Formats: sequence, C-alpha cells, structure tokens
Amino acid sequence: MATFQEIYEQFGRPVYRFLLSLTGSSEESEELLQETFYQAFLHIDRFEGRCSVYTWLCQIGKNAWLKECRRRSRFDRLGMEGMEARAAKGTPEEQFVKKEEYRRIRETIKELEEPYREVFIMHLFGGVSLKEIAAAHGKAESWGRVTFLRAKKKVAEAVMDMR
Repeated sequence: MATFQEIYEQFGRPVYRFLLSLTGSSEESEELLQETFYQAFLHIDRFEGRCSVYTWLCQIGKNAWLKECRRRSRFDRLGMEGMEARAAKGTPEEQFVKKEEYRRIRETIKELEEPYREVFIMHLFGGVSLKEIAAAHGKAESWGRVTFLRAKKKVAEAVMDMR
C-alpha cells in the first residue's frame, strides 16, 4: 500500500474539488480537506478496500461537512452557491429567475431522504462513480444507478411542480 503522503498527493486535489462542490467556499473546503485527511490517518486501519481510496476519502469528507453543517445549523448550503454566482450573467430579470431556480433545486435536494440525497450529491457534485458509491454501501452497482435515477426524478418532479 502507498504511504500516507502518496495518498495525499494523489487524492488531495480531487477530494478538495469534491468538498468545494459541497461547500461552495474555498476556505471551508480547505479546512474540511485537512479534517478529512486527519480522520483518514486516524482510522486508516478501518479501510476495508471494498471501495476505492478516493470514495472512502469522499465519504469521510462528506461526513465532516455534514457534521459542520449541523454544528452551524446551516444545512441549506448544498454546493449551489457557485452555480448561483455563474447565474449572475444576463439581465436583472434573468439573474433573478436563475437564482430562484437554483434556490428551488437546493431546497429540493435538501429535502431528499437518504440514501437518495447522499447518492445524488456524491455522484453529481462529487463526481464519484455510481459503482463506487454502491460499493461503499455494500450494494450492487445497479442499486447505485437506480438510487441516483430515482433521486434525479424526484428533484425534476419537485422543480416542475414549483413552476
């Protein structure tokens, strides 16, 4: 197995990008990255190899982020702020409509029950493959695909109902 330094060098940037997709804040992502690798170092003996190291680190990072969200009571941040900033182009009316749509999407994702919310966030925002997500849950790849598609359908239906 690789040294911990090699693991950090290989997965630090991808895990940071995953955390950035969750937080929308580079400062918070850097703090969570440090916490992720600290927890990974403390619990490296718990890594069973059922999923990739990257998936395992993303799970640790996601759990650290959720813990931080609960601590700050600000669970409404699901990585959409960066998308809202990109929506700031166009006329003021277009900007308002785009921001309102992103707010609705964020609220819908927040209200998804588990495991739909976790699978949706990890796959869509974190870029984790459905196969790896399923393996982390001890399930078949088809479970990951079905769970993601059901979550996607729920989000799409909720957004359409809001219009």
